[in-house]
Amino acid sequence: MKWLSRFSFHRRLQFTFLILILLPFIVVTFWSYTSVRENVSDKISRSGEETLKVIGSQIEKTVDSISFVSVYFSEAYDPAVLESLRYLKNTGNFGNYGVYTHYNKLKTTANILSVQSLDADLQIMLVNRENRILIGNQNIPVFSGLPEQLLQESSKLNEQEKISLQWFPYGGDPSAPDYYYAVRFITDPLNQEKLATLYVGIPSHYFHTLLDTGNSANILSLADGLGRSIAVTGGADTPKESQMLVSEVRIPKVGWLLTSKTPRSSIDSHINREFLVSISIVGLFFLAFLILSMLWAGYINKPISLLRASVKQYVGGNRAVRIPVRGKDEVAVLSSAFNQMLDDMNQLLQQVESEQEEKRLLELQALAAQIRPHFLLNTLNSIKVDLLLSGDQSHGAMIDALMKLLRVYVHVDKPLELAEECKVLGSYVQVMQIRNRLDIGFECVLDEKVGEVMLPRLLLQPIVENAISHGFSARPAKPAILLEAAFEDDMLKISISDNGRGMLEDKLQRLNRRLQGNEDTALWPEKGVGLVNTARRLQVLYGYRARLSAQARTDDDGMTFTLYIPVTSEKEAVPLDDPDAD
Repeated sequence: MKWLSRFSFHRRLQFTFLILILLPFIVVTFWSYTSVRENVSDKISRSGEETLKVIGSQIEKTVDSISFVSVYFSEAYDPAVLESLRYLKNTGNFGNYGVYTHYNKLKTTANILSVQSLDADLQIMLVNRENRILIGNQNIPVFSGLPEQLLQESSKLNEQEKISLQWFPYGGDPSAPDYYYAVRFITDPLNQEKLATLYVGIPSHYFHTLLDTGNSANILSLADGLGRSIAVTGGADTPKESQMLVSEVRIPKVGWLLTSKTPRSSIDSHINREFLVSISIVGLFFLAFLILSMLWAGYINKPISLLRASVKQYVGGNRAVRIPVRGKDEVAVLSSAFNQMLDDMNQLLQQVESEQEEKRLLELQALAAQIRPHFLLNTLNSIKVDLLLSGDQSHGAMIDALMKLLRVYVHVDKPLELAEECKVLGSYVQVMQIRNRLDIGFECVLDEKVGEVMLPRLLLQPIVENAISHGFSARPAKPAILLEAAFEDDMLKISISDNGRGMLEDKLQRLNRRLQGNEDTALWPEKGVGLVNTARRLQVLYGYRARLSAQARTDDDGMTFTLYIPVTSEKEAVPLDDPDAD
């Protein structure tokens, strides 16, 4: 709609009137057209669905017949049939009278079962383990080899499937195969040894007979559960898919999909006359109201022009300009609101100027405050040198660790690499173990490139402080803290474990609820404040995916706190402590 902004408000009002005139007539015309079109399409669609249901019912009967034949052989209801299958499982010819006897038993059974599917002209073949045909149609010799192509197609089937029928197309064009075979593998119920394979093929002319409705424009197709085409009829002049009215019915027993497609052109030709008449009526009304809209828009534009002129003066620098208010119509209300907006803008400008002045003063105070930490660090450095020269190594090391912490606090608003953060935590532990008279072991284990990840300073310090203050309050024999960090997909996982006194299960659950923000802090205000602040800091800095959780160690006493932080490929290059602070 950017092109509309090039026109004046006067012209836009004219366009509005034209749209308000045209839109109702266009809507009514198209609604009438689409309503008739959809009603006719709905009737044709329902008729197509009923036809597909009848065809699907007939196909289900044929599938039931095939299932009956396959189940009879595979379940071995007749012990004589099972014995014959065992005898002929590796036979390749009529080598003796026993082969002939067992063959006749199978043939008699097959002849009886084939009566179930005479109307479908099914091709039934019983093949032994040597791929020799034991039972087949009259034109297939006994003990002849299974066709190579059919053997290749059946080799793709799962021989472990002994309950359900497995289907595949065979021969002809992929869109219209000559046969569609059902296969069941027959096994010995005693030792689950494969005895034979039953092939039942449905010929293509059976499907074509069912799908032929006599309407060459109507396309009926049948596809299996994998989307492979079984049969297609009709469609002498096939239009585009978007120009077809489609009805579908799925055959539940086998998962096949029956589809009927009818060209919409045969439906639309009867409706277009009504559409043309409606368009003619809309054109007449459009010409009639075009002149009226131009006159009416010019009348309304006069007060708008006055408003536009006043706005230009204000933009030009005249802050005292105000729009005269006349009458009580919509333009008068708009003018009054605009005058109030100008007053508010003047007040806001004065407020912004005042805030900028206050911000400038705060920045000067912050610059002045940076001098004091530098003086303190330089003084501590002088004390450290004197202690080391006098041989007091322990107090010198404590002063050095304290200086490292102070340098971090000076630049607490700047991020730091995880490896450097571990060094800062080591200094903190060193100060705390001297303060608490504990020999605390501290170890950082970082995967490759994890140490280069930039994190906010002192993000992990409250967790280490919690371990020393609460976990080691019972003063264990060998207190130790282990920090481990590694990448997990696009997350950085940091685990901080201690061997302190741990926490009871109910308190641990309450702590996790507080860390997740699911419990009111007023219920437990005096404990875990540093941990809760760390969890909130994660949420503010990294979003909802970042989190902090607490777990009890399963292999020993103590606690494990785990941080999950989203990591991007970008790194923030931030200098470390100010070298001039020493």
